[in-house]
Amino acid sequence: MTYEEAVTYLESFVNYERTHQPEAMRAVKLERMQRLCQRLGDPQRRFRSVLVAGTNGKGSICAMLYSMLREGALRVGLYTSPHLEHLCERIRVWAPGQTSGERTHTDDWIREEELSALVERLQPVLEEVRRTSPDGPPTHFEVLTAIAFEYFQQRQVEIAVLEVGLGGRLDATNVVEQAVSVFGPIDVDHADILGADPALIAKEKAGIIKPRQTVVTVAQPDAVDEVLCVVCEGQGVPLLRGGRDLTARIQHHGLDGLQVTLTGTRGIYESLDIPLLGRHQAENAAAAVGALEALSSTGIPHQLVERGLAQVAWPGRLEVVHDAPLVLLDGAHNAHAASALRSALEELCPDRRIHLVIGMSSDKPAEAVGRVLGEIAASATCTRSRHPRAFSPATLAKRLAPFCPDLHVMSEAADAYTYLLNVVTPSDVIVVTGSLFLVGELRLALRKANGRTRRAVSAG
Repeated sequence: MTYEEAVTYLESFVNYERTHQPEAMRAVKLERMQRLCQRLGDPQRRFRSVLVAGTNGKGSICAMLYSMLREGALRVGLYTSPHLEHLCERIRVWAPGQTSGERTHTDDWIREEELSALVERLQPVLEEVRRTSPDGPPTHFEVLTAIAFEYFQQRQVEIAVLEVGLGGRLDATNVVEQAVSVFGPIDVDHADILGADPALIAKEKAGIIKPRQTVVTVAQPDAVDEVLCVVCEGQGVPLLRGGRDLTARIQHHGLDGLQVTLTGTRGIYESLDIPLLGRHQAENAAAAVGALEALSSTGIPHQLVERGLAQVAWPGRLEVVHDAPLVLLDGAHNAHAASALRSALEELCPDRRIHLVIGMSSDKPAEAVGRVLGEIAASATCTRSRHPRAFSPATLAKRLAPFCPDLHVMSEAADAYTYLLNVVTPSDVIVVTGSLFLVGELRLALRKANGRTRRAVSAG
């Protein structure tokens, strides 16, 4: 089976990332994923795991924790979604001594031939489950999650960092018996599936909490914090909370990233450099360090934290790709993420004109994002990714019109980006935002054109 054939076969399973079906998504049951894993011999039981949930920030926390674990002596896996550029980036494994020298873009991705071989080997089981499951065929995400578990077992992974896809209680990743659960900020997103009440959303996400583990969370709104406290008390597990048990003090925040001092439960980690933008990343880093401490029965060497955070990469999240004009890629697709983006822009780019290249998925709250970003934008150019769920640029423009006085429409994202590069001044700022699918397409195009994505940027 070739890689192209494997991808075609995977797409024969319903993919809710491509076809948004709220009623069907609410009807998904965890038992189907459990039966699939049982048919495969429960590969998810062959390694320890950390499960990371939340509305925003969960991917950043995963990336930080994985980057720190890569500096240790364990064989480490990472499973995230969605991907920016390539399906293989979702499943990663790092083994000590795997390569030497500087980290490269794809040095830990599952290879195309490895993915296609796994799909071919698992196909008979997948087809049996497709035929016999009382809850209907597995989804694309369930199948890909099972493949990740199988790959981690095959590569003899000792600890895997797993990002929850949607919600928590019924998510395919929730078949693991994780050692640590981590929560990024919990807010309203996917309201047509999870509802619009943060407390109810928190209860759904807290469904990953199980006995005999440690729970770590960033600082949460009171209603969310109360839910997590109640669930942890009911399960008899400790809860480490950002701002109380885990703290972050920012010493520097510039276009070169953050310098922070983090306080965990077992130590103080001073003057850490994190090459990510946004003050919220300091809180995410504290949560990642708290999770790392919870995995160890002894203290964590400062050098492991220092080297790991200094090399963390999480593309498409306040990522600088050009310096004059300054160009940032950020997949903010809800009000909470848009607020974090706005705060960073107001701090890092004061008195600079900001131009948005924005495309959004049709199930996302365009007005809520427009309300947050419109006030700081000199202009907004509405475009779209090639993703089937994308708003048409004209429809998106109508939704954003009340918030963005200088509004433009361009059907091709690459054309919109190139147009702005040519008309803005070197002191201006271009922000590509609204959708990770849009960010991923433009990022891939830039990397192919330039051979790399990021360019050197002044810290001023």
